Amino acid sequence: MKKRWPWIAALLLVILSGSAWFADRKLKKHGHPGLRTFVAQWWNNYPKSFAIEPPVVSITVDDAGMEQLYGVVERARDLGVIQREGNEYVDGEFSVAMPGGGEGSGDFKGKLRIKGKMTDHVEGEKWSFRVVARKSGGFLGMKRFSLQHPGTRNYLCDWFFHRLMKGEGIIAPRYGFCKVKLNDEDLGVYAYEEHFGPELLENNDRVPGPIVRFDPGLFWLHRTQGIDGSAKVDDAYGAYQAAGLDAFGTDDIAKDPDQKRYFEQAIALMEGFRRGRLRASQVFDVERTGKRLAMLDLVGGHHSMDWSDVKFWFDPMAQRLEPISYESFSAERINQLAGAWRVTGPFSPSDELHTALFKDPAIFSAYVRNMERFSGQEWLDSAFAALAGALDTASATLYGEFPYKELDRSIYYANQLAIRKLLNVPKGFHAYNNGNRGDTLTLALVPIESLPMQVDSVLLGDGRFAAPMEPVTLPCRRVGNPGSPVEVRFLASSDSAVKVFYHIPGASTGRELEVFPFKLASEADDAKFLAAMVPNPHEFPFLAVDDSARTITIKPGAWKVDRTVVLPSGYRCVATWPLELDLVNGAGIISHAALAWQGGKDQHLRIFSSDSSSSGVRVISVPSLSSIVHVDFSHLTRRKGKEGRNGDVAFHASPLQMSGCTFRGTARRLIGITMGKAGIAHCSFSGGSDQLEAVAAQVDVTNCLFGQAQDDAVTAEGGALTLKETALRDVAGIAVKGEKGARITADRLDVARCGVAFEGREGGKLTIANSTVADAGVAAEAKKYEMRYGPVRIELNKVVITSAGQRFKRGPESIINVDGRPAPVNDTGK
Repeated sequence: MKKRWPWIAALLLVILSGSAWFADRKLKKHGHPGLRTFVAQWWNNYPKSFAIEPPVVSITVDDAGMEQLYGVVERARDLGVIQREGNEYVDGEFSVAMPGGGEGSGDFKGKLRIKGKMTDHVEGEKWSFRVVARKSGGFLGMKRFSLQHPGTRNYLCDWFFHRLMKGEGIIAPRYGFCKVKLNDEDLGVYAYEEHFGPELLENNDRVPGPIVRFDPGLFWLHRTQGIDGSAKVDDAYGAYQAAGLDAFGTDDIAKDPDQKRYFEQAIALMEGFRRGRLRASQVFDVERTGKRLAMLDLVGGHHSMDWSDVKFWFDPMAQRLEPISYESFSAERINQLAGAWRVTGPFSPSDELHTALFKDPAIFSAYVRNMERFSGQEWLDSAFAALAGALDTASATLYGEFPYKELDRSIYYANQLAIRKLLNVPKGFHAYNNGNRGDTLTLALVPIESLPMQVDSVLLGDGRFAAPMEPVTLPCRRVGNPGSPVEVRFLASSDSAVKVFYHIPGASTGRELEVFPFKLASEADDAKFLAAMVPNPHEFPFLAVDDSARTITIKPGAWKVDRTVVLPSGYRCVATWPLELDLVNGAGIISHAALAWQGGKDQHLRIFSSDSSSSGVRVISVPSLSSIVHVDFSHLTRRKGKEGRNGDVAFHASPLQMSGCTFRGTARRLIGITMGKAGIAHCSFSGGSDQLEAVAAQVDVTNCLFGQAQDDAVTAEGGALTLKETALRDVAGIAVKGEKGARITADRLDVARCGVAFEGREGGKLTIANSTVADAGVAAEAKKYEMRYGPVRIELNKVVITSAGQRFKRGPESIINVDGRPAPVNDTGK
């Protein structure tokens, strides 16, 4: 027996070695580094999960519902694709257990269905679900969300991608990891992902607007054609050019006049873009679009540049589409840039969506500018440092089931290196000297690179520099083809050209190359594409445009304006007394320029509409501060049902300082501040339905008077609002209202004759000090706790209340404190 032990040990060693060898090969076949790394990851990472208590979502579905879900799964496994037909929502009950029973724990009712298209969403027991909560229920502030196998979003890769995108100001869904139970069966670790609805916009500080996409229905018919063994044909309906623009929540949009109009505007813009009537930069947010494209290079998410997967939010004020962070298909090592080989010439209706975006010079410049920034090692180091704690928590949660799925940081650093190399082109084009005629020198430039090149100047033989007679950006060379020559002309009598200086559009560094001293016959492309929508200040006799000073001056006098004035960006619009502008026949002022309107204490400028038909004054996406002093805005618009947020005056993503102004009229809203900062002092507001509305903004109001509001005087949705030494009187509705997480701080208010003095809802926080309330229906009302927002909190410190029909109304779990103590509540608000 003793002689057998060495043979048995040897046999076991052979078996173990063979098993290890086969396991190592199998792991490497699936893209893993191998068995040794696999074992080390289990040993190091699995214990980390013990320190984390992840959220748990428990789902209960009755037998009939489970039978329906099983039917969808079985059909998908048989057909190889999840069919939309028959995949209806089933009712479910949900219980959320947050770590330590913290905020967000609770039960809610909702509905769920199988989500996804491909069968990776129904493999094994870990199916993917789309969940919609009913009423005020939800999970981590989400009403609509998905629960899916973390592998469908490449584990930590999409988590990292969404965090980077949100850090760059791009709308990003809430995404992370939790545990899921279905009818008491533990399904393990899931990825949760916010779906597209109003909560997504609120969480990203955006105003309500349609979330749109290209309807993927026909595309997926195209993708799955022939999967059942039938004939596969060359169909026409699956193309980008055939897809209609769709929106999430179309039923709700159809019922809301504002959102319906916004969606129709989005359709018009997108169709104008696809047909070439509008440039991409006239339809899409330039900077955020460039950031998204650059980020896909960093994370290696080129596979996500599929038109059927892209989602946008339509900004109803800026009239632009913003990209939304969505499935990144990262992390892959890149060997070329997302923008490579795209800019082959002018826009063509046959271009795919992303090619058409890259062909817009403004968007391409934003793409390169941000790509340069993202490719710096210090940028990525800083991102990892900022996200360290959150990444550790997300990783530890995932490691409870997938300890071998680490975030491979080396991929991102490798992609940074690839970006730097690909931007560091050795030569952008060939330059031939085609000689001169009179005082014009012509060079024939032949593209050789995958990126476009912008020509800056030419160095002449006598040492002088000459710029191109017209701005020139060379297209890239087409794949597999020689570059098409482009003739570039310079104002120079000498035919001696030594060097050409150029740069990649948007790049911070310039380059140079030598001119080949021989001629190349070429054909110039003189086609010019004009913008369908352009600023028009030169069309109005009362506007004086100074292009050198970058100012547009409104000439003194009384002017009747019967069509809309559009002011360009990069300018400053100046106005002084005496001035009257009468906006009639639906005319308005749309300004992409900062306003500098200055009246005197007894010499106010007047902006009004004698027929109350104007579209008001709108200042949109202006980074420079606007200053409006001693200006009267009177009866610019007339309320017509449920209109948008514009009202008489609107500032969107544009800082404002206003003093000594008056607002009068019957508009739905006298002034709106959205997604910006504003200081308003010594102003008065009279009439109108609502008077001041701030949405996702930071607004300071000092020494103002609000009176005779037909509905609400001051409203804040999200953001922060301060009120000081301000009177609010004769308000039919609410004097001061905070909602959707708004933070309102007020001191020395005089509130009289109103329906409700102070109201908070949807998690609003109001702190009022040293103020008086008289003749109010309700002094303070805190609406009920809502799961997505948390409780309303109203703090009243040294507030004197007289003649209130009801002093306080408080919804369940919300808070009203008076001088630090809970307020006596007459009855519960609803």
